[in-house]
Amino acid sequence: MNARPTLLATLIVTLLTAAGCSEPPQPAAPGKASGALRKVSFNMAWLPQGSMVGIIVAQERGFFRDVGLEVDAVRGFGGTRTTNEVDQGMFDFGYGDPVSVILNRGGGGQARLVAMLNSRWPAGLCFLADKRKIETPADLRGLRVGGGQNSAVQALLPVWLGRNGLASTDVTLLQLNPSVIVTSLIEGQIDAAECWSGNSRPLFVKEARAAGHELASLDYGKFNLDIYGSGIITTDRMIREQPETVRGFVTAALRGYAFATDNAAPALALMQQRFPILDPEVTSAQIGEMSALVQDAGRMNPDKMSRTLDFVAAGYADVATKVQTADVYTNDFVK
Repeated sequence: MNARPTLLATLIVTLLTAAGCSEPPQPAAPGKASGALRKVSFNMAWLPQGSMVGIIVAQERGFFRDVGLEVDAVRGFGGTRTTNEVDQGMFDFGYGDPVSVILNRGGGGQARLVAMLNSRWPAGLCFLADKRKIETPADLRGLRVGGGQNSAVQALLPVWLGRNGLASTDVTLLQLNPSVIVTSLIEGQIDAAECWSGNSRPLFVKEARAAGHELASLDYGKFNLDIYGSGIITTDRMIREQPETVRGFVTAALRGYAFATDNAAPALALMQQRFPILDPEVTSAQIGEMSALVQDAGRMNPDKMSRTLDFVAAGYADVATKVQTADVYTNDFVK
């Protein structure tokens, strides 16, 4: 197996572990003593990449310091694990999706979305168009699909298949380490792979092209899936005990994403300044995709969130009795 992406991911992990993946010392904002900054942590759900551009920009340009915060951005291990770790108090904030939040609430957790960054579910199934033809969910029957071990795909895919007339057993869903998913697809060990806009899709495109293949995707959202994707999550406890911290974090983060939307090249430069190992081609594409996903200044629509809850409840009956739409999110911290 071509181990290049795996080695790259391993190298990034090693560097981030050594560095603590945290913000280097920064001078205090004018008029603020360094001791006045409140330290908070943010789980990125995976390695630093274009989806995190707003957070990195807010760190590098002092947007967090402007609201009295010092933010430690830490690598994560998938959206589901990130949501649960935020709920357990291991992190103050995280990049989490509503499917994971709903399942967390169904299990008695306190995770809650406080700003939406993905106005639609940004994922789909990537495949090699020169090797197979996948135009509808029915074309997945009998195929092997690879997804991250701690990704929401493990909960989402079976429900999505059911909505499109397939049984969960019609597809073999393999739980893989994210660092080997791309090579597994290119080398034919799986037939399709979970891929995300603002995240892994540009890497899939680059690696497929380098191997002489054409990449295509079947997007979930085009087939009976109109739900939200990932946003900023925290906990009811944090909202109750430190509402101004939550407000400040959300305000600065959204300011960072707005800057990236209007200033893609400087935003890329800031990310490469922080993480020189990032591939500029891939990261630039991720930033562009992420900018297209951030809509409505982070606000969430109750009807769409209700549809998101209904989708999850269709596959997890107990969720319907334990979780209400109002439990999943709040717009109190967005303008």
